Order: sequence, then structure tokens, then C-alpha cells
Amino acid sequence: MTFDVGETIGDYQILGMLGRGGMAAVYKVRNTLTDREEAMKVVLPAAEASPEMVDRFLREIRIQAKLEHPYIAQIRTAFRSGESVLMIMEMVQGVTLEAKLSEGALPLGEAFRITDDILSALSHAHSRGIVHRDIKPSNIMVTPRGAPKLTDFGIATAAGDARITRSGVAIGSRAYMSPEQVSSHSRDERSDIYSLGVTAYEMLTGKRPFRRHSDYSLMDAHLKEVPVSPSLIARLVPQGVSMVVLKALEKAPEDRYQTAADFQKAWRGAFFGADDSTLPSPHGAVRENLPSESPKLAPIDAQTLEVARKALATVLGPIAGIIVPRTAKRVKTADQLRNALAAEIPDEKERKAFLAAFPRQ
Repeated sequence: MTFDVGETIGDYQILGMLGRGGMAAVYKVRNTLTDREEAMKVVLPAAEASPEMVDRFLREIRIQAKLEHPYIAQIRTAFRSGESVLMIMEMVQGVTLEAKLSEGALPLGEAFRITDDILSALSHAHSRGIVHRDIKPSNIMVTPRGAPKLTDFGIATAAGDARITRSGVAIGSRAYMSPEQVSSHSRDERSDIYSLGVTAYEMLTGKRPFRRHSDYSLMDAHLKEVPVSPSLIARLVPQGVSMVVLKALEKAPEDRYQTAADFQKAWRGAFFGADDSTLPSPHGAVRENLPSESPKLAPIDAQTLEVARKALATVLGPIAGIIVPRTAKRVKTADQLRNALAAEIPDEKERKAFLAAFPRQ
């Protein structure tokens, strides 16, 4: 079923098209009773003819209905219109992470926050026996305030439901799929951990760990190649953070983090000052010998650094204690530090609040 702008279906008026894929379309709609703008997903006519696709859409609705988390796009309701089933979702304002990454790597603080929040979302989903199976930047929306929302559970599976998986068929997006997805072997929540590892790698470096010209060579790289450490591509990425990402990208599921909570603990530890000796050593990966950071004091006095840290902490939290001293080592003046730190803040209101709390010197 397809709809025209202005058409009304039940209590929903079509305002426009948000997106269209091979199997489904998503419309921007207005609830005529509440006047709230929402998103409506419907299976396209060609797909409606396939019982498998209709069954998959019904499973997606039931899976999303089990999830209630601030970093997962929420289902509002679902209903039938004629022979079609429609799903009403919250309207997430913002842009996809894919769109943000088209401009290059993210500021370190933003990469931390998005990864950390999505790990919280995955912990919630996995605790309910749900594996997303298609974690990638285009399935993560980022709101104007910088908060991520995980979307599209179209190929997700719930515990005990294997009907969506067909033997010998690789399901997922090739640039982000885990080795076990490539080989069509059994997959669990550790597959999501790998896919988020690929996404985190791209946020930190602006590049995917594997880039190939053909699907075959890309899938082969997921199975066989060890990625270059993010620290060797983006020198501002701490070595400990690189080690955490590389462990998430281990080929064998048993060598990765076993849960999203384990990944999140290591991720936070790498940013908040865990000793490198306590961080994971990626299996089969060479730990790079980076030059040690200069022990000399930053050219900006300690009082100014503390003002900067407190101002940044009001919007980014404890990670400010990592970002400020690292940034101070590559600038010469307090005003340069102020400008560089402001660039780490994606939300305009929060950026203005930071600039007001850390005035020009």
C-alpha cells in the first residue's frame, strides 16, 4: 500500500515521505486526535505479496513492542488498514549517523557518547533476548541535542525465533556484518558487538576498517583481515580506546566482549583513565608502539585548564577530564583551547552554554 500527501488513514494524515527501501516505506504523519507528528512504516505493495515479508514485518512490530529505552526509537502502536499492517513510531528529529560521518570522523567526545548510549540500548535489547543484526550508521539517528536513537529492527531476532534466518544466506549490511553473519553461521548478541565495533571505528577515524571494491573481497576481509589500529589513523585517539575497538572486532565471537555491558565497561575505562596494562590485548593484532606523549606541561596555566574542564563537564560529563588536557597539548593559547573544545560539542545550545562558562581570556 502507498499513500499520497494529504491522505488520511485511520487517525493519521500523511504529511510526506521520510524514506523508502526495497521492502517498506516510512511516512511522516500527523495524528489528527493528538496533533502529534509521528512516523508510519508500511510494507510496499510488491513485498505485501510475499507472505515471508508480511511475517517479517509482524515480527518487527512485536519485537519493537518489547523495547522501551531512551536510545531506541519507540513504537507507538500498530493497526490494520484493509489488507495492510501499519506501524506508528515516534518521530525522531535529527540526522542519521551515516550523514554525519559523510563529513569525516566525529569529535572524540561525540564518538564516546554515541557509542556509550548505543551500548546501553543494546544491553536493554539483549536482556530481552533481542539481537538487532543490522547495526550501522544509517540505522542510528542523532538528535539535535546529540542523543542517538537506534532504529530499524526489520531483521532482528527474538530468543527462540529462528524463522527469519535461512541457511546459506548472509543477512545484514556487508560493510558492518560480523564474520559469523558473512558465513551464515549461528549468531547472537556478540554479532551486534562486532557491528557496533565497526561503527565506532568509523566514528573515531572517519574510515571503515575494511574498504573493498567488491562484496566478495569485503566479506573475505571480515573473515580474515586484522584492521589497522584506529590510533594509527587518527593520532588523537587514545591507544586504550583503539584496543577496546579492536577487541570488539575480533573474528571469533568468543574472543570479543561477551556482552554489551562488558564492552561498555571497557569503553568507559579506556576514556576515563584505565591503565593500558588492564585493557584488552586484541587477539592476533599487533599493539602499536606509539611515541609517548611529551611530559612537558601544557602552555596554558592550570587555573585556565580547570575552568575549561568544569565548563566542558557541564555538557559532556566526566570525559571533559580527558578531552581538555589532550586538546591543550596541541594549542598555544586559551582562546585556541576554547575554540577547539567548542568544536567537540554537537548541540548548539550546549556549545553556547560552554562558551559562556569559559569566556575569552
